Amino acid sequence: MIYFERFVNLFTKFCDRIAQIGVVAMLLLVFGNILGRKFWKPIFGAYDYVGFIGAVIVAFSIAYCAMKKGHIQVELVVTRFPRRVQGIIDSFIGILSLGLFCVITWQCIVYGNDMRRTGELSMTALAPFYPYIYGIAFGCALLCLVILFELIKSVNKAVKG
Repeated sequence: MIYFERFVNLFTKFCDRIAQIGVVAMLLLVFGNILGRKFWKPIFGAYDYVGFIGAVIVAFSIAYCAMKKGHIQVELVVTRFPRRVQGIIDSFIGILSLGLFCVITWQCIVYGNDMRRTGELSMTALAPFYPYIYGIAFGCALLCLVILFELIKSVNKAVKG
């Protein structure tokens, strides 16, 4: 269990670093496009690339945010329950979350395959969509690992009380 936690923690941290690099890349792209519009020519396809980078940023940072418990969680009522009941509630929410993000991962893979097969391209940059859709699927799959890890902890909390 400790090795699984370390692996997930390190891998989510690595993906979060990729997302941080994406933020810097997006900043530089927008800044370069603004300067290009003012003095030379705008960067061709900047709008498309900003959208693609935004998808990478969200997909690659969501698992790390979940690992660090950075998502909004309302605990006003749940913290008043006994430890075992809290574990049961957390386990139930974990099962629902895991199911939801497994379906999202699966559907992103299906959608990415459809986009790859049809050769769908962005409007101005003519870049394919499917690598970014696969990136979203990868980020959701990584989130599933984090949710699975938290689910195991919640089940232990429910069983041991």
